[in-house]
Order: sequence, then C-alpha cells, then structure tokens
Amino acid sequence: MSGGIGLLLSIAKDALAAQQYGIYVTGHNIANVNTPGYSKQSAVLEARDPAPFGGVVLGRGVNTTEITRNCDQIIENRVMQGKSDLYSFKGMENYMVALEGLFNENTDKSLSNILGDFWNRWHDIANNPSAVPERIALYEHSKLLSEQLNSFDVDLEQLRTDLTNALDAGVGRVNEITSEIASLNTEIIVMGVDASANDLKDQRNVLCSELAEYIDMKVFQQEHDSFTIVSAKGVVFVDGDTSYDLELDGTSVKWQGSGGNEVDITDHISKGKLGGFLEMRDEVVAKYKQDLTELASEFIWAVNEQHSKGAGLTTFSSATGTYSSSSPGSAVSTSASGLDYYDKVSTGTFRVYVYDSTGALANAANVTVTAGATTLSNIATAISAVDPDITATVNGSGQLAISTTNSHTFAFSNDTSGALAALGINTFFTGSTAGGIDINSTIASDKDYIAAAQIDSTTGSFATGDNTNAQAIADLQYSSMQISEWTYDRINGNTEGTTTATIDDYYHSLIGSLGIKASSIKRSSSFSENMVHELETMRDSISSVSLDEEMTQLMQYQHAYSAAAKLFSVADEMMQTLLAQK
Repeated sequence: MSGGIGLLLSIAKDALAAQQYGIYVTGHNIANVNTPGYSKQSAVLEARDPAPFGGVVLGRGVNTTEITRNCDQIIENRVMQGKSDLYSFKGMENYMVALEGLFNENTDKSLSNILGDFWNRWHDIANNPSAVPERIALYEHSKLLSEQLNSFDVDLEQLRTDLTNALDAGVGRVNEITSEIASLNTEIIVMGVDASANDLKDQRNVLCSELAEYIDMKVFQQEHDSFTIVSAKGVVFVDGDTSYDLELDGTSVKWQGSGGNEVDITDHISKGKLGGFLEMRDEVVAKYKQDLTELASEFIWAVNEQHSKGAGLTTFSSATGTYSSSSPGSAVSTSASGLDYYDKVSTGTFRVYVYDSTGALANAANVTVTAGATTLSNIATAISAVDPDITATVNGSGQLAISTTNSHTFAFSNDTSGALAALGINTFFTGSTAGGIDINSTIASDKDYIAAAQIDSTTGSFATGDNTNAQAIADLQYSSMQISEWTYDRINGNTEGTTTATIDDYYHSLIGSLGIKASSIKRSSSFSENMVHELETMRDSISSVSLDEEMTQLMQYQHAYSAAAKLFSVADEMMQTLLAQK
C-alpha cells in the first residue's frame, strides 16, 4: 500500500510541475501579446508510460515533453514573398511621386506652357520681323526653355543619384540582417541540443521578414532548425552560421563570396525595396530622362535646321560652328566624324553669298555635300573657293571657322543637305541634349542674328521685313517628326523605337505615360498590400496570442494545479491513516 502512496505522490508531483509549466507558458504568452513577431507557445503534455502494480497496470501521471511554438513556416514564407512584392512597389511609389513632381503641368512654368510661349514668340517675330522687343522676348523665352530642360536633366540625374544612395543604404541593412540571422542560427543550434529556442526563432523570423522587404529570397529550414537563405536565382545570403555580404560597386550590386569571389547580382534582384529602387533608377527614371533628351535633340535639330536656311537683320563677318568634329577627314554624314547630328546630313547643297563693304553681292555659289563622302575639310575648301575675301578652315577644336577680309560679309540659304545645322553654322541653339541645350552665343550677344528672313537665291538680297523663315520656324509647332522613344528593361536590355509626332504631342504623350505608370504602381502596391494583409491574418490566426484564450487556459491550469495539490493532501491523509494503525 505504501508503494501505492508513493505512486500517488509521484503523480501529484508531475501534475504540479506540468500545470506550473502550463502557467509559465501562458504567462509568457500574455506578457508578449504585443511583442512584434511573437508566436504563441504551448506546453505539450504527454501521459507517462503505465507500469504494473498489484496485478493491474496503472498510469504514472503526466510529463511535459516540450514547449512548442505555434508557427506554420510555409505561411511565413508566403508572407515574406508577399512583402517582397509589396515593398518593391513601395520602394518605387515614393520616388514616383517625386518624378511626377518634376513634370508638374499645373503651373505657369510647366514645360508645355514654356514651349507654347516659345512658338508664340516666333509668331510675334513673324508678325513684326524687324522689331527689337520681339527679338529680345524670343531670346528671353528661349533662354527660359533651355534652362527648364537643363533643370529637368539635372533633377532626373539627381533622382537617379538619390536612388543609388537609397540602394546603398538598403544593401547595408541587408548585410546587417543576414549577419544577425547567421548569429541566431548559431544560438538556435546550440540551444536546441537541450531545449527549444522558440523566442530566438521568432527573432529570426522577424529578421527574415524584414530581409524580404529589401530583397526577394527563399528560406530553407535545415537540420537542427538552422536556416539557409538564398536569392530567387540561387545566390546564398545565409548558410548556417555564415553570412555573405552584398556591396554596391558604382551602380551595380555585387555578392561577396568566400575567397574574394565576387558576382554581379544586379539582374538577380527583382523584388523588395532594392528591386524597386533598381527598376525605378534603371528603367523608369532612365527612360524618361532619355525620352526627354530625344525630345530636346529633335527640337534643337528642327529649329536649327530651319534657322540655318535664313538670314537675320545683318550678315556675318565671321562665324564658328558650335558642333565639333573629332575627325575632320571623315565624312560628315558618318559617326566617324564625331558630329552630334551626323545622321541628319544627306546629299544636297547649300548656297553661300559673299557681300562687299557696301552690302552689294560680290559672289555666290552652291556647296555640294555628298553623303558618305564629303568631309568637314572638303566643306571648308568649297566655302573658301566662293570668293577671295572669304576663308573657311577647321580650327583646333574641330569646328568650321569662317572669316572675311576687306569688310566683306556672308550669308547662307537653301540648305538641303543639313550640313550647316549639323556643323552649327547660323543656328539658334547649341547642344544636342536636354542637359546641353543653350542659345547660340552669337544670338545671345546680338539679337539681329535671329534669322527671320530668307535670301532670294537669284538676287542674293533679302528684306528686313521678310518673315519667311520666322513663320517656317513657328510652323514647326505643327510639324510631325520622327522621334525616338525608348523602352527600358534592365534585365533583357533596352530597345529604341520611333514615333511620329509633333514636339508638343510627344511631350504630352510622355506626361501621359508617366501618369499611367504612376497609377499602375499605385494599383499594384494596393493589391500587394491587401494580399499581405490576408496572409498576415492567416498567419496570426495560428501564431498570435488571444488574451481570451490565454485567460481560459490559465483558469484551467489553476484548477488543475489546485487539484494536483489536493493529491498531496490525500496522500498525506492515507499515510496518516496507515501510521495510526500501528
């Protein structure tokens, strides 16, 4: 009988311990009800193996086998994947707001309004070709237009720099996270030998969830509950107790392997903040920067080509081209010439007029340009042959330089080759990009050189009241042109297409596509946010702590603990009864 009392005491002891464990775990759950990433824990109770006693088999009470964490790693991984999608759009969304702000069309200083003013100023000159105020107004508006395009280019490049800086900060945080995960892997493995490491596993999951916000990755659970984390394309970020750093090298993200091994993984990163930053920098901003340059390039060319065919209120005594050739001996229509607009030069002619000191026509001749053959040196020689008092050379900067002697002057007309505009002779703008556009210094210093008129090719004369060229430039507003339009894809490569549009329509299309892109990112962000919310709700239904449930559980443990304590009283009474019999 005393053996039976001993069994009862053993059962009571184990019962008390089991309920104590339960109360401890419940208290731990309640304490961490608001702890981010905490997973509810449970004490797992298991009946002890029975043993024979007095001809029967009796149970031997209860044993607390482990403390488990209520976590479904599959759902956790789905949450991480959802966050990678969400934060790629979040990473783009803020910068998209900044990009839209640059192209704000709701102000008087919008590019649309400034372009409209530019065309209107040419109409004003067409209406009053010899008036000085109109010429000054055109110059001032043209300067404003140039500065606006310059500003766009600078701001877009700054936005790309900001994205690179954000990328650098993100890479730094990724390295911190992967290092912490590797350290936790080590602690979990060590602790897991003798006990569960539930709280450490929660900490690791929180870090993995944050890592997913930065980069798309996959988590694999290994032996002893260690994690291996790899990129979507298999590059290892964490392997047990070892983490591998990333480094921003210029604009590329590189993986630092063992033994100095380095791999460019920029194209591997498509999700998370880093993926969003890369897409925004190398696709979205890069595309609009390039499209703006294409618009500026075609705009500059169209105005310059027409302007080079005209004449101002006065003729030239000297002129120097604004575009340089790196190889004056190469055909001006080939890339080897190094001219910005070499591809605009075609077979044709332009006419050169030389006037004496009284303004009378001294000589005139056509200069022939043959595509693929005529060089800058050839053009200089041909111009010099028009009259003894005109000399054209190629200066040390590779520019066409024209001068006269004996107070002679010169002018041009009827250029069908595009050579004058390609060389920057008698042009309105300089540069060939949004960042490089400016007003020709000749016009900046003397507005009389604004070419509103055209020379009569037969007589070589022109009237100061002639508006032919000014009207032709004003009409460019309605002229359709072939303008390049780019599709940027940092993974598969960029492709150049062309569209036929006026300058104004091309810009409006650019603004429209920007709005569509911004709306698309917002919709995708909202959709991903809803998906993550649903997945987190699913995860929380398994892992989160419910105070109502814990209070109920606590009451059950309390009652069980009281009952187990009562067993000691019963065993004591039984023992006292036995002792009383002696």
